[in-house]
Amino acid sequence: MTRRRSSHSFLSLISIAICLLILCPNGLVKSEEEEDNELTADQIIFVVVTQPNKYHVSRAEEFKNHFKAQFTDIDKDDHPKLYFTHKEWDNMNGAWTFFPIFKLLEEELDDKAWVFICEEETRLNIQELTEVLSNFDHEEDYFLGHALQDQQATIIHHYAFHDNPKSFSYPDIGAGVALSNSLFTRIGENWPDEEYRLDFSIDPKYELARYIDNDGKGVKMTDIKQLCTTRSSKGCATWYPTPFPDCGKEIHEDKLFVAVKTCEKFHKDRISVVKATWGNTTTHIEYYSETEDPDVPTVDLGIPNTERGHCGKTMAIINRFDSHPDFQGYTWLLIADDDTIINLKRLRKLLACYDSKEPIHLGERYGYNVAKYRWGYDYITGGGGMLLSRAAVDIMKKNNLINCNTNESPDDMTLGMKLKGIGVPLIHTIYLHQARLEDYSPEFLRPRTHVSFHKHWMNDPYKVYDYLMKEPVEEPVIEEGHDEL
Repeated sequence: MTRRRSSHSFLSLISIAICLLILCPNGLVKSEEEEDNELTADQIIFVVVTQPNKYHVSRAEEFKNHFKAQFTDIDKDDHPKLYFTHKEWDNMNGAWTFFPIFKLLEEELDDKAWVFICEEETRLNIQELTEVLSNFDHEEDYFLGHALQDQQATIIHHYAFHDNPKSFSYPDIGAGVALSNSLFTRIGENWPDEEYRLDFSIDPKYELARYIDNDGKGVKMTDIKQLCTTRSSKGCATWYPTPFPDCGKEIHEDKLFVAVKTCEKFHKDRISVVKATWGNTTTHIEYYSETEDPDVPTVDLGIPNTERGHCGKTMAIINRFDSHPDFQGYTWLLIADDDTIINLKRLRKLLACYDSKEPIHLGERYGYNVAKYRWGYDYITGGGGMLLSRAAVDIMKKNNLINCNTNESPDDMTLGMKLKGIGVPLIHTIYLHQARLEDYSPEFLRPRTHVSFHKHWMNDPYKVYDYLMKEPVEEPVIEEGHDEL
């Protein structure tokens, strides 16, 4: 009896298998409709956030080579569209905020399924990425990314979700972010959204997620594990392979002059921290105040202290750098606040990537009215450190721009306006930071090596400096051969 039942069960399984494989068109065999709807790489538009500077253009070129190497010559005409923001929209200030891109690409989406946005340093396996996206219906609203979360309420996110910061997720653009045709098109049709106030662009990845979420009435970001920030495990469709640029040996200490802005009330508490930490790692440093203090010592620039703005003090520093004969050998000027915390050796390593003979204004980029209006401008926010090449100072001098409307005008915004007016491109770096270490998601900080943070408020600046001075432990990156598509 047992054998007979076993034989009967075995024959039944064979019958079911035959039905599934031959007689049942909707079983294991894909229907023609399913095959027609299968996602292909050419249905994805790729947008890479890049910058119009010689070094960054070379990074964009390396991304393009990495991207194209994954396709055969046979299907060259079917390659996905690849856009670089510095190339396609070089006259569009706010492309880095993502919002203007929605309107610019609106007409390109007719036969496309997804728009994928990433950074120039992002690396990806297009075949694996296509397989990930195929799990989602592009005709519905989807917003996919690698989730970041704040550990505490932070000023750079306007203290949103102060009662539970971890309740809101936003994407790491280094891992890439994907928006479905349905969602992307809907935003493009409504942009610029006059009901949405966005005067200042500070953290574009967060601001994009907040807009799409629409106070809980819109679309929340879906965390995708295959969108990675490090390639520490298998199955990553994207990853961020380089924690810090390597352009060779750091520039010589004698090429970087450091100017620290301070005032009399902070000579003891703030300057003492600077001198006990990063200030003692260079001899090419001066402290600028409204009074001379031989104990620091400080340099009196003849500019009265202001409670805000500090444009007069900053422009006086630039004038001194330009005109004082002792400063002519320096090729870079760093202007820092007295509560900036910075690793100068790491900064000089970063500066090795840039040519000081080019007019360069480098630091963490903020924007004023660039997301919605073409007349806005970008600027380097001062707390993380503002860097000017010698060529940038020379061109400002030539155009009589080393001046202010008032001493208390905002120095960083004034510099941004002036340099935009003469066509000097601002260069953004993700390694200098306007806010405190505590104000950034640990998941964002982990795969990158950082140069500076800002403020001594409600933290221990000595511990922050220790963090910045630790040599990063790089995870091994195994470059695997890409499957041709």
